[in-house]
Amino acid sequence: MTMNYRGSSILLFVLILGMITLSNAQAVERPQVTQDRMNEVITKVMREKHIPGLSIAISLPDGKTIEKSYGLANVEYNQPVETDSIFEIGSISKTFTAVGIMMLQEEGKLSVNDRITKYFPQYPGWNGITLKHLLQHTSGVKDVTEVEPFKSNQSKDWTPQEVVAGIAREPLDYEPGQKAKYSNTGCIILGLVIEKITGISYGDFLAAKITKPLGMAHTTLGSDSALIPKRVSGYAYAAGLKNAEYASLLLPYASGGILSTPSDLIKLAKVFRGEALLSEKSIREMFRPAHLNNGSRYETSNPGLKITFGYSLDSIVLNEMVIPAKTGGISGFNSFFAYFPESQTMVAITANLNNSLQELLIIVDALFGLSER
Repeated sequence: MTMNYRGSSILLFVLILGMITLSNAQAVERPQVTQDRMNEVITKVMREKHIPGLSIAISLPDGKTIEKSYGLANVEYNQPVETDSIFEIGSISKTFTAVGIMMLQEEGKLSVNDRITKYFPQYPGWNGITLKHLLQHTSGVKDVTEVEPFKSNQSKDWTPQEVVAGIAREPLDYEPGQKAKYSNTGCIILGLVIEKITGISYGDFLAAKITKPLGMAHTTLGSDSALIPKRVSGYAYAAGLKNAEYASLLLPYASGGILSTPSDLIKLAKVFRGEALLSEKSIREMFRPAHLNNGSRYETSNPGLKITFGYSLDSIVLNEMVIPAKTGGISGFNSFFAYFPESQTMVAITANLNNSLQELLIIVDALFGLSER
């Protein structure tokens, strides 16, 4: 089994959104979304792509929200998706981890320029790596989904300590800052840094410092054993709908183990607007594109499209405009959010179908005018 909580990484993101055109930057920043248009687009895509259930939420700059749910949370029980139905969000978890790191930096408890060895002196091979490298996928640390025994045993409840110890034995893919390559391991390490500094578990930190202050009543670090009301079931489609393969939520941890709803996720707009948890200075730092050692801005590009890494963000670059975004995927689920800084609008969308990221991006594209049609 191959788990895709890495959010399918940036390559798939680029291939899917390769139709984006730079001329539509203004349209992106002034989206006109109506209930009728949303229903038309979403029901069509769900029907054609066999998506059992889907939820979407949009935060508008005037404080209003649009929240809609479609289809089934559990097919076997014919249970409908509702706005408080809880999905696995995969790599969108990374954005929460980055917010936590920035909060601790504002409190003077760490710096993104700290070396990993300040917190893990037992791994001297990582001495050249900073927390910033981990946040921007420029560390060279191998991805846990590519290293044995984790690659072939993603249903096992590996602890983050076991993952870090195992990956630390592997050589770096490149010198820190020389390149950029998506790595889930970075946010697993960052989750442990949060624990070392605060003295509490990552899950407790998430609840006390991020989700509770933001009013995210349906967002939590996931558990496969805990009884979680309104948890959505995950599915796959191959010549017919079936239950998705089991994937541990303990293994992805701070990199991909969070459960949430789109209605909760759009509350991150308060953070991105500088209204909660973080200062505008910290948000600008989070949104700033990654730069490599040679001074160049990291970008993955197709014609008319550029993608860059912020702090645990996969941001779309249109002209000089950066649209912070993040993809997420884990067995049976995909998710996506985008925040449009100029209009201060945010959209979040989740589905309970494996490998459905392309469909989610098609929906967002149709609603927000990311491409010429």
